[in-house]
Amino acid sequence: MIPGNELNEIIGRVSEILSSLDIPHHFTGGIAASFHGEPRLTQDIDLVVKLSPNSSKVDSLCRELSKSFDINEPAMRDAIQRHSIFQALDHEYFIKVDFHVGEAIPHELERSHLIELEAGLTVRMVSKEDSIISKLLWISKGSERSRRDVTMMLRNGAPIDEKYITRTADMLGIDKLWFEIRGLHKPGDMS
Repeated sequence: MIPGNELNEIIGRVSEILSSLDIPHHFTGGIAASFHGEPRLTQDIDLVVKLSPNSSKVDSLCRELSKSFDINEPAMRDAIQRHSIFQALDHEYFIKVDFHVGEAIPHELERSHLIELEAGLTVRMVSKEDSIISKLLWISKGSERSRRDVTMMLRNGAPIDEKYITRTADMLGIDKLWFEIRGLHKPGDMS
């Protein structure tokens, strides 16, 4: 598990690199689940980035990350080409950062917002609704931790756009999970 100070230091460094290169991004995963739901420890840092394989920003990102992270450049370039995941490992704290290339939820980066994680650390965070949808996608792949994250985000009490979540979950084929977690039956579903 990662202590908060080390985690926030790395989040700040990654955010600064991506912002300075004008690479669209936001933090997601356990960090978002903690922010939008119940604070919990996480073992890594997850973020979504929008990168084109032919962009000159790829070279700049590789160069900047290499200053304080171990990265496998061929694996990074392959992940960008395939819209998958590449990783960076912090030199000092050995904390892993997962870069999810491309939006799993259409236009999610447009809905992210700036939040203050701590005094002096403002970063782009996935919206609560898109965080829930992302966790539903992970539940559909077998993640029980994501199920608890969604439950805690719903208990948080902050308002959410349920119509948006329902519509997007339907579009992504995970609407049955959305209704199940809320203890409801999908309209028209007799099971």
